[in-house]
Amino acid sequence: QNIMALEPSFDVPIVNITVVAGKTAVLPCSIDSLGDFKVVWTDQFSTLLTLGEKRIIDDERMVLDRPHTKDWNLLLHDVKYDDRGRYTCQINTMPIKTKTIELIVLVPPTILDSSSNDLTAKEGDTVTLTCNVSGVPKPTVQWFRKPHADSRDQHKERVKTSEGHYGNRLSDDHCLYTVSHRVYDVELTSVPIATVIGHDPVVNNGVGINGETLIIHNITRYCDGIYECVAFNDVPPAVNRVISVMVEFPPEVWLVNQKLGQYVGKETILECKVTAFPQAVSIWKFQNQDLFNSFKHRIDVYQDRGHMLTLSLRLPNVTREDFGQYSCYASNSFGMDEETMILYEYFPPTTLTPAVTATAIPRHTTTINKRNRLFKSTIYNENELIPYNRTLNGHNPGNDSYSDGQQLEIRCSGAIVRICAPYSGRQGYNTGQTNSHHVGLLIFSSILSSIYLFDTSCFMML
Repeated sequence: QNIMALEPSFDVPIVNITVVAGKTAVLPCSIDSLGDFKVVWTDQFSTLLTLGEKRIIDDERMVLDRPHTKDWNLLLHDVKYDDRGRYTCQINTMPIKTKTIELIVLVPPTILDSSSNDLTAKEGDTVTLTCNVSGVPKPTVQWFRKPHADSRDQHKERVKTSEGHYGNRLSDDHCLYTVSHRVYDVELTSVPIATVIGHDPVVNNGVGINGETLIIHNITRYCDGIYECVAFNDVPPAVNRVISVMVEFPPEVWLVNQKLGQYVGKETILECKVTAFPQAVSIWKFQNQDLFNSFKHRIDVYQDRGHMLTLSLRLPNVTREDFGQYSCYASNSFGMDEETMILYEYFPPTTLTPAVTATAIPRHTTTINKRNRLFKSTIYNENELIPYNRTLNGHNPGNDSYSDGQQLEIRCSGAIVRICAPYSGRQGYNTGQTNSHHVGLLIFSSILSSIYLFDTSCFMML
């Protein structure tokens, strides 16, 4: 009886293996019905790696692993990027049977030593920051900026493009950045700005990117700070590099007050703020003469945020000789600046009492009861009065009175005048006239009382 032998076969499909550099790669090869045939591993260059269970290549990182009888797995420890490529598991049948596996090696991003270091530039220079990065797949580079350590605000922001959406414009000051020949207008604010996302990387021999560059055009003092490039490619960990950029510029002097008033004998403090890098000479002057610490003056310097300092001049006891022009002066190797202010003697304002005046307004007059002895004949001139018509409505001829709608005018010199209440309820007396007469006398009494209080000549009317 003839017995037919079974041919060897691979019992797993062809697969690709992905591994991070530095880890161990397992290249699987499982064979059914191998019999007396041999298994061989070769690389993409047809180099013989193993024969049977023996390692042929002189590389101790490669080991044949057989967890089960039919397994002929190839282990590769501490994988390097150069280990990537095609590996073949072969059976020496006629014809040869093969199984190919593609080894893909991922490389975390790395920032090369050829990248930029800390630097100092002058205002107006063009500054180039380089972050040379390698990695697989090709990393993306992002640039960040934050103020120096002596600044109040230490928040970090991405450098953003003019089309970015990282906040509203808070300042007209801005820096111009270029990345891979594309121009980005990056807004600078008191809030730390910034980020520019890196350009499409230049691949060098398939390893990763090289020469990621950030260019700051016409740099100003507002563009200094700590720049940080961060490279990542989804293969942890991400890496970063910090570059300090200092910008030298001439001083700027700012005075808190342009004019200041003070009493003689009081203490006074004058302050000015100086922004410069580097800081050099900062002094106070009085009438163009430099001031120094003495019993009359005390000068203190306080470091403020960033490149700003406060120069304080204290006068403990102001005299009249201290009034005049003061100057705050600052200079360094790039220029100078000076601002002046006036210290003057302060006098408290005086309070003026407004004068009271009376204005005479001519009015139609009528007669006054001649029998009223409260008024002396010297107060008025009877010839100037309009005679009263005594024949109206049966008024008592002995009493002078006035009708509704007429006006009574009296000149007075501040004498006390007593007004008696009108007669009421007399037969034949007109009720409307009585009421108006009564109201008129009451008002007249009030007016005369107020005249007496001012004690001045007046001209009153009712």
